[in-house]
Amino acid sequence: MAGPMATVEIRASGSLRRTLMLYLGALLAVFAVALLFAARDYGQRAANRSYDHLLVSSALSIADSVALVDGQWQVDLPYAALDLLSMAEEDRVFYRVADSRGVTITGYEDLPLASRKQGNSPQLFDAAYSGETVRFVVVKRSFAAASAQGEVQVQVGQTRRARAALAQEMVNRALIAIGVLSALLLALVAFGVHRAFRPLVRLERELSRREPSDLNPLDSRVPREMNQMVAALNRFMERLSSNNETLRAFMAEAAHQMRTPLAALRAQAQLALDEEAPEDMQRSLRAIERNATHMSRLLNQLLSDASVIHRSNLQRFAPLDLAETVHQALHEALPQAGPAPRVQLAITTGAVQVNGDALLLREAIKNLIDNAMKYGGDGPLQIALTVQDAQAVLTIADHGPGISAADAERVFERFGRGESAPAGGAGLGLAIVKRVVESHGGRIDLSNRAQGGLVATIYLPRHGA
Repeated sequence: MAGPMATVEIRASGSLRRTLMLYLGALLAVFAVALLFAARDYGQRAANRSYDHLLVSSALSIADSVALVDGQWQVDLPYAALDLLSMAEEDRVFYRVADSRGVTITGYEDLPLASRKQGNSPQLFDAAYSGETVRFVVVKRSFAAASAQGEVQVQVGQTRRARAALAQEMVNRALIAIGVLSALLLALVAFGVHRAFRPLVRLERELSRREPSDLNPLDSRVPREMNQMVAALNRFMERLSSNNETLRAFMAEAAHQMRTPLAALRAQAQLALDEEAPEDMQRSLRAIERNATHMSRLLNQLLSDASVIHRSNLQRFAPLDLAETVHQALHEALPQAGPAPRVQLAITTGAVQVNGDALLLREAIKNLIDNAMKYGGDGPLQIALTVQDAQAVLTIADHGPGISAADAERVFERFGRGESAPAGGAGLGLAIVKRVVESHGGRIDLSNRAQGGLVATIYLPRHGA
């Protein structure tokens, strides 16, 4: 009975939606504050322009009412000009008319003076008076008569309450408009973020509804920003599908290969139990031992094949010295007991650098050496490592019967063996060699020597060449 499915705990490091909303909301807040300051500045300048225009008009009206008669200044004060300023009930108005010597003709004598001299154009300035800030304007007017000539200076001031109220009213209206606009923009941003994440939600639903065995490519109709992620997922599922197919093929072939020796073992064991004569029982036991040895060799090759498949898919390669790897493979392949075969080793001077997995390459070279010693006849085993331009070339030659043209490709297939191959092999050695060499970007060739024997040649790209 199957156990409960394990659940995987996912630790979320943050929300993209929340992060986007936070940054976009902060941007909108900065934008709203900038608009508010701009509206405040505009409101103050607009209120100043309006009331300054009234202030200058009032001062000019008063200046027009001044006359020089028989050397005496006469002022017919136009109260309508002051009444115009007094329309703002919360404000107070001050005025002063003085001659060129600063003697007050009429009005408030203690009004503050301007901080700098001005020309004939009206001069506007702020100053503290009567306990609050007052906006003043000063205008000058020159007079010339038959008996005398002179100049008067008219100064008119108004408190800033009305203009401050007008500026505040403009700011309040702008604040309402900014608030409404910000709310609409925030809603639009939220809607846009929601729409932007819809492809992710659709992708998540598609993956959730899939069967574990469904490794077909995902729908590529996604925004450009997600193309790389979807492509990476598709590549990952393609690799996973390839690995699954390899695993299924490996399990099927392994079961098929193991079925025959297991059945033979059972039959021979049953036969041994039925034997009564000691010599017949010994013969059956020897057959059992031969089949057990064959099964052990097959299991070792299957495990080696599985290890090669796994490490080849990992592609954890690093620069290594192929000459050193050949020495290690030869040392491990030669029998530790019994007479050692003759070996002729010719390796180029200096390191032969390749980029690869030392364990895989050592396993492939060991398989070639093992085949050469097993099927290579009585002559010496010849191993040579040379360099040709950008390639490292490793040759392993024997003095055996060679190989037919029909078998030259079939022997590289898993569990494929030549027609004239002796019994006892598993048919995985050369398949392992080819897988290792191709995973390193190289190739392997088999050829017959003119004087007899088989030559296996491996070509591997040199590191840094």
